[in-house]
Amino acid sequence: MRSLYPIAAEPEVERDLAESIAASEKKLHPSGFGWTAIHMIAEPSVDYRELNLLLADAAEKLSAIMPRVKRFAATIGAHIGTLEKDPYGSYENDAWCFGFDAKCFIKLEPEGDFVKGIWYDFTSSDPQAEQAMRHAFDVVNGLVPSLLVDYHQDAQGPLGDPEFLDHYFAEHRERRIAVAKAVEEYRQSSEPKPWWKRLFS
Repeated sequence: MRSLYPIAAEPEVERDLAESIAASEKKLHPSGFGWTAIHMIAEPSVDYRELNLLLADAAEKLSAIMPRVKRFAATIGAHIGTLEKDPYGSYENDAWCFGFDAKCFIKLEPEGDFVKGIWYDFTSSDPQAEQAMRHAFDVVNGLVPSLLVDYHQDAQGPLGDPEFLDHYFAEHRERRIAVAKAVEEYRQSSEPKPWWKRLFS
């Protein structure tokens, strides 16, 4: 849902993101919660192998920013903590992932000596984590001019554009604050009131 691609893939990425946004609006459940169908993200025809991005080069530079995390498990919420493996999940014991925790990481998908794809997640509120992720973006862009596409935020743009990245991370912060506020409001509205509040309200 959050990936990096060579800048050469931009037309395909832009088209698929537009289709995803349209599908999200069209397939929204009548209740307003969830969707009646899922948009399957289309992989662009150009990946990092065509640009000869070596795994060793990318790993060396990223490991100077964030520690490597070899054991990697990504599942949907329904499978977290279950013994059954998520058929759409990712389970690795020798992953090329660099990060601090589940809220801030960047992951290389290797094929032989080369990087095929790169994806990441960033939901952290830590300014140092944001700085590290921006540094990681700069490193990738220095190796191969790249762009990001974030299907969660309906965002797409070049990593070499500081103004775009400023806007992207600012929007992330605004969304995080809005979500935290909505969750807190829901929690307070659904919590049983103490007896003295029930008596005098």
